[in-house]
Amino acid sequence: MYAITNVNVFNGSTILPNQAIIVDGDIILDIVPMNESVVLPSQQYNGDGLTATAGFIDLQLNGCGGVLFNTQTSEKTLEVMNRTNLLSGTTQFLPTFITSQHDSMCRAIDVVAGLKNKSALGVLGLHLEGPFISKEKKGAHNENHIRTLDELTALYLADHKDQISVVTLAPEHTPQSVIDILHQAGIRVSLGHTNASYHELNTKDHLELATHLYNAMSPLGSREPGAVGYIFDRKPYTGIIVDGIHSDFASVRIAHEILKDKLFMVTDAVTPAGTDMTEYDMAGTKAYVTDGKCHYADGTIAGAAITMIEGVKNLNQHVGISREEALRMASLYPARAIGIDHEYGKLEPGYKANITLLNASNDVCSVYQMGNKRF
Repeated sequence: MYAITNVNVFNGSTILPNQAIIVDGDIILDIVPMNESVVLPSQQYNGDGLTATAGFIDLQLNGCGGVLFNTQTSEKTLEVMNRTNLLSGTTQFLPTFITSQHDSMCRAIDVVAGLKNKSALGVLGLHLEGPFISKEKKGAHNENHIRTLDELTALYLADHKDQISVVTLAPEHTPQSVIDILHQAGIRVSLGHTNASYHELNTKDHLELATHLYNAMSPLGSREPGAVGYIFDRKPYTGIIVDGIHSDFASVRIAHEILKDKLFMVTDAVTPAGTDMTEYDMAGTKAYVTDGKCHYADGTIAGAAITMIEGVKNLNQHVGISREEALRMASLYPARAIGIDHEYGKLEPGYKANITLLNASNDVCSVYQMGNKRF
C-alpha cells in the first residue's frame, strides 16, 4: 500500500485539487484531500502538484518503439510496445494485427493466449484489423490476404474470445449470421476498411464500433451517406487518429460535435512511433516516415507515428477540445467502447490503479500501471 500525494486528480469528470491517491495492490483504495486528517500509508510518492489522470487506453496499436506485432509476433514485441507506451502515458492497449495469412493470425492469437500476465504488459486483448475487409478500401493492407469471414473461422475466433477483443471487418462482405457468432461470444465487431453503402450498413446488426473514422471507408456524400454518414447517424463507438495527417483537425472537431462521448482517440501507430526511424518494414512492405507521415513509396498511408500524449496535445491545441475532454477521449471513452469502464478509464476508489501524471504542458512525468510505479 502506498499514497501518491500532492496531486490534482482528474477523476474523469472534474479536477480535484491537492489530493492523495491511496493505492492497495492494483486497486485505488481511496482519494482524499491532503488537508483532511487522514492517516496515509508510510510509503509515499510526492506528486509535486502534477495532474493525475487515468492511464491512456489505445484500442488500435500495431507497433511502436521499433517493433511491429505483424512482423515480430512474440511476447518480447509486446514488452517493447508496453515500455514505449508507458512513456506516452498509455497503460493499456489492444495489440493490433492487420491482414495476414491464416496461420499468422493464429500465431498472434496463440501469443496472447500464452501470456502469463497480460495485465502486467498492459494487454487487454487482440484487435484483429482484417483480413475480413474490402479490397476497395484496403488502405495499406495486403490485398493477397484479404478474404471473407466464414462461419468456421468465426467459430474459431469465438473459441478464442478471451484473447480477442475487437474484430474490424467490412460488413458488406460478412453475413449477419457470422457477425452474430462474434457478438454472442462477446467480441466487438468494428466496421472498417469498408466500401459499404449507408443502406448496406443499416441492414446489419451488432456493429458496435467503427475503425479510424474517415479513413478506409466510404465517405459522406449528398446522395450516398456512406459509412461516414452511417457513423454520424447511428453513432457507434468510433476511433479516430488525431495526427493531422489521417484527418484534418477541423474534421476531428466536426466528428466530436456529432459523436460527443462516442468518439475516442487511437494512434494506429506502427514501428516508428516513439522513435526517430525514417524507414521500416510494414508487414513485408518497405515503408517510410516523411514529416511525420508513415507511407509506402507510392504515398499510401501506412499506419501512424503518433503517440497517445501527442494526440491529447493535438486535441487540446489544434482541435480546440478542452483538456478534460481530451483526457476522456484517451481513457474513459475507449474503456466504455470495449465495456471495461467499471474498472478502467477513471480515477475513483475501486478502479484499477493506472495513473498518469502530467504537468501543465501535458508532458508525461510519471506513470503507474496496475499499481506498479513504472517511472
